[in-house]
Amino acid sequence: MTHPPHGRSGDSAAAPSPPIECPARLDRVRLTSDLMGHELRGLYETWRKQYGPVVPIELDGGIPAFLVIGRKELQQVCENEHLYTPDSRQWSELKEGRVSDAWPLLPQVTYRENARFMSGAEHMRLRGILESGLSQADSQLTRRVVEQEADRLIDQFCESGRADIVADYAAPLALLVMLRLMGLSHEDGQLLLPAIPRLLEGGEESQRANDEIISILQRPVAARRRQPEKDLTSWLIHGPFDRHGAGWPPLSDTEVANQAWLTILAGAGGCTNWIANVMEQVVRKTTLHELLVANMATIDQIMTVTNWENPPVQNVMGRYATQDVSLGNCLIPQGSMLVLGLAGASTDPKANGTGERISYTLTNESHPAFGAGPHECPADRLAKVIVRTAIDHFLSRCRAPYLENPEQPLDWGTSIIVRSLTSLPVAFTPSARTGRDEPDSSSTPGASARSARSLFPSQMVEQLKSLSLSITD
Repeated sequence: MTHPPHGRSGDSAAAPSPPIECPARLDRVRLTSDLMGHELRGLYETWRKQYGPVVPIELDGGIPAFLVIGRKELQQVCENEHLYTPDSRQWSELKEGRVSDAWPLLPQVTYRENARFMSGAEHMRLRGILESGLSQADSQLTRRVVEQEADRLIDQFCESGRADIVADYAAPLALLVMLRLMGLSHEDGQLLLPAIPRLLEGGEESQRANDEIISILQRPVAARRRQPEKDLTSWLIHGPFDRHGAGWPPLSDTEVANQAWLTILAGAGGCTNWIANVMEQVVRKTTLHELLVANMATIDQIMTVTNWENPPVQNVMGRYATQDVSLGNCLIPQGSMLVLGLAGASTDPKANGTGERISYTLTNESHPAFGAGPHECPADRLAKVIVRTAIDHFLSRCRAPYLENPEQPLDWGTSIIVRSLTSLPVAFTPSARTGRDEPDSSSTPGASARSARSLFPSQMVEQLKSLSLSITD
């Protein structure tokens, strides 16, 4: 399904695009939540024909921006922080008071002291400690944690032969693994689970959800500063800040809490939708499913194709022009917001330099789903382990899953940021429980209980204590 741009109904000719400042181009197309439940490929292709690789858009609330759907242009924006800063304090609409405090997407762009909004030396400092912490996560331990949490979830529905893959499996599993990564308790997870989708969906509840999330994440920081454990929160506090010889100061409590906010939100949201979008291909019995059943494709390869065809993150907000700049077919005024159109750029027919559509082979991992440049996702390795293990474990225990109501269209969410199914009801061959549904030891008091199932090796705690002492001395 395609949707004509706002104010240009019926104009589908692929004529050369006039300059953006031309009066004929003052109308902006609407990239709003009411469009996101539809098929999007046709939408991006229509806009590409009419506007080129950079599309003037209007977000919810009438907020103007530019959507970058050209692969080359996306790369340029991602790699050039001098011209396109991630610091939303440079956004003219916000600086000049044209963004309401009630704008539903405001929590997505409000500046915070985390790696997403920083650039230059500040970004290198925070990203350096984040990457070094993520690199400590052990793949084998991560698989074990994912399998343990997956078994507990599957045990709740395996005997019935029915489940909602989103609500019963992908969403809680991704969040539980993020809790293990950051070292948060099970109780914190119960509070975070309903708050995260409210934030991502936007709307009236988004700001309140954001406040709830920040309040929850502030609590463990003081405890980890006193006593490090085997988690990323402890590494952000006590890790080796001078490992590049830059003499970087340790992160503040605010920086740690804000980075935890970003890590959990991106990790839980991204992994949830990646799992669900791959499983949608499997249970609808598509060609990808046939290749998987015939052992002609692996789960990893289907994950790769999904990142081309239906990436979990559709659009990233945003970058902000530091000066008037020409990009693609547009003149971008200083202070304008650019939205990184990851999904649109993945379908750019010029991306392979031939003018023909990219061949989405099973092994082609050159998709833009993880971004590019200094802000490219630092957790792609960890995300692949989590998603691969989650899918493999579901298929091993819930045999031959199929879409329970194939005649009913699937309901895609309304977020312009993520491509998320609100529900994916499936049926499968019933199976026996594993008996792993005993009380979660991570919810009981005591550091050893909370660290019992960690993504990090045992020696991490001693390493952090040693680093903490050396900094104190």
